[in-house]
Amino acid sequence: MAEVAALSGLLAQIAVLFSAYAVIALSFNIEFGFTGIPNFGKALFVALGSYAAGSITATVLLSQLRGMLSEQQLQQIAGLGGLEAEGMPVYCTGGARNLLGAAPQFIGMGELMLLFAATAVIAMVLGGLMGVLASYPALRLREDYLAITLLAFSEIFRYITYNSPWPVCGNAGLSGFPHPFTALGLRGDVAYAMLMLVILVGVYLLVDRLTNSPWGRALKAVRDDELAAEVYGYDIARVRMQSLIIGSALAALGGVMVSFYSGSAAAANYDPKLTFDIITAVIVGGTANNVGAVFGAFVIALLSVMLNPSALNIIGITLPESVARALPFTKYVIIGVIILLVLMYRPQGVFPEQPLNTPVVRKAREYVERALHRLASAAGGAAPRAAEGEGGQG
Repeated sequence: MAEVAALSGLLAQIAVLFSAYAVIALSFNIEFGFTGIPNFGKALFVALGSYAAGSITATVLLSQLRGMLSEQQLQQIAGLGGLEAEGMPVYCTGGARNLLGAAPQFIGMGELMLLFAATAVIAMVLGGLMGVLASYPALRLREDYLAITLLAFSEIFRYITYNSPWPVCGNAGLSGFPHPFTALGLRGDVAYAMLMLVILVGVYLLVDRLTNSPWGRALKAVRDDELAAEVYGYDIARVRMQSLIIGSALAALGGVMVSFYSGSAAAANYDPKLTFDIITAVIVGGTANNVGAVFGAFVIALLSVMLNPSALNIIGITLPESVARALPFTKYVIIGVIILLVLMYRPQGVFPEQPLNTPVVRKAREYVERALHRLASAAGGAAPRAAEGEGGQG
């Protein structure tokens, strides 16, 4: 029974990380794969979603608990951690963490689900607004300078939040807030993983619809030749801004998905390695291909979870102690080898970009296929008649 529970927990962890990485990879694919914007500051937008999830959830839950419980009950649950905060948010205290951990005992799953949904919407709005700010350098800088600038913005944001108690408790990070199904224990983690997969399917269908629409063709036009796109009437600035707004909002949603599962939001988790993981997912899977982005995210998520001795022990693989200690550090060696192999043997990615499939293209393809079919039929009918003519002459 314990083995089944451990395996269920491992699968839930893979499913949640895969879902979040896939949503973030789809957002990066919109920006880079379809529009040609190298957003190397992707970790900033993911962190923004995570910070919003943690700070809003903690604030709302503590407020609700203060209204539901007496002062004596609050102090009893808070324990020695206390609830007095000086120069930092109240949810950064040890007592507040204890209260947040106990919140599912007093607040129903329905309310927690509404809080999760509201937090996700707010995080996406904040991410979209940050995308608007990011669009200004995107309009003025060449791709390589833009990549460096966005990476610098991401690191500045991380260092500020790491060294400041606002909004997520500085270097200690904010922890302890529950996801909607926490009260169910392990079954709750599995239920949350299923919810994340449902969200991923919804995001995938939305992104696929957008990128295969006239707007998606506008993105490709801007990516391939800005001057030609401008000649055809596309507003370059508007298209780039829209791409960054949608991509940033989805990245923030990915941050919400991860932080609710772990119950934490910490600046230390959003360094450039996260951006590197997402870029790798899109390059390996295939740029400008949504299936490729999801596939690449699955590979990265699987490596992130399984390159851990405890995860391997769950599936019955025991490693020598020296190998087990080094195993987590091999992740980026393996990723580097994968990137080299892909660039050498399949530079377009596992799932390359597909040709445009507009109504006009479909009709033209159908017309050509019908014409070829008629030609083949005519050639097939002419061959027997020619044979009969030769036989009559003989």
